[in-house]
Amino acid sequence: MKFRSCLKGIAAAAVAVPALASAYDYSYVEGGYLNRDQPGDESGVRVAGSFDIAKPVALFAEYDSVDYFDQFSIGGLYHQPFQRGMDLVLGVSLEHVEYDHNSDTGIGLRAGVRWTLPQTKLELNPELRYVSAGDEDGLSLRVGALFPITPKLKLQGGVQFGDDDRFDLGLRYEFNASRYGW
Repeated sequence: MKFRSCLKGIAAAAVAVPALASAYDYSYVEGGYLNRDQPGDESGVRVAGSFDIAKPVALFAEYDSVDYFDQFSIGGLYHQPFQRGMDLVLGVSLEHVEYDHNSDTGIGLRAGVRWTLPQTKLELNPELRYVSAGDEDGLSLRVGALFPITPKLKLQGGVQFGDDDRFDLGLRYEFNASRYGW
């Protein structure tokens, strides 16, 4: 009973935070090249997307595939501006991993920020990612970056270190108007 009351209090406080205007679009699709260092040095594809269902909540999905390793994530994301040009991002996901005819399902947690470097259009997205599937637990630091090509099309890249080492490069299409005022 106390746990539910505590959860309700946290949710009410998060919604009651003074609403700053979010500078970021949470409705997008992206994809491209992926190089994953585990379970071996393998290349493949990454496809991801997010859909803002009701600010400050978005749904997201991500699919990574390299040779004999596939990972599918689907979950929810809480995003809240906490200063101009910077959003706090917290997420929870269902994770499904397949490797050499074996599969496991588990959970994932992520926490980070979306931040635009001052005097530039370069957006950085550092975040911690935790995945627990089967007997495996992994914690990694991911640093993503976005650079606008057009108001809705961005060059996207990311580097991840820790228990899940990877590098990805691709494009992101954002469905809503750009914050750059083009």
